[in-house]
Amino acid sequence: MTALPPKTISGIQDREDERVIPMTRRPDGTFRKERKIRPGYTPPEDVAKYTNRVLESVRPTPTPTAPAAATADANSTPKSKTQLKNDKRKAKRKEEAVAAELAGYPVATNNSMPKSTTATDSTAAAAATESTENAAAATGPVDPEKKLRALNKKLRQVEQLKERQAKGETMLPEQIEKIDKMDDLLAQIAEMSL
Repeated sequence: MTALPPKTISGIQDREDERVIPMTRRPDGTFRKERKIRPGYTPPEDVAKYTNRVLESVRPTPTPTAPAAATADANSTPKSKTQLKNDKRKAKRKEEAVAAELAGYPVATNNSMPKSTTATDSTAAAAATESTENAAAATGPVDPEKKLRALNKKLRQVEQLKERQAKGETMLPEQIEKIDKMDDLLAQIAEMSL
């Protein structure tokens, strides 16, 4: 009986005076030719991983950790400023949602759609005005100076749009609507100035 020659990880066999990759069968049934390997060549699969015996003896062996222990370590690390800000924002959103539910108007969240009403148009309009008043009351008093600055900003934007329209630029329907609301803006500014 003849013993099989030693085989490497890459499949290279050592014969009397040469190294070869033996003939193999392809999935379709044909054969690959036997290939000779240059003397001194070592394929990447056969290169041994470098190990340092001294470091290996000193290095502690890793112990498996429980998933619960990993989460406890993650929770014990201090949070960054951004994470703290995000946590505060989430808490504030939750408080606002609870206040909105108590006020009686629906709140849209990422997971659910707003509740639909079965009221007629006139009652729906009345409910909408009440809900906006409730929203204003829930958020607190609005600073009149802040509101006036916002109205003046809108007025400046409308004036810029009018100038562009006078020059002959084409306007989008939204821009035309904004120009049409200029009288309302002026009336609100006059009311706030008193």
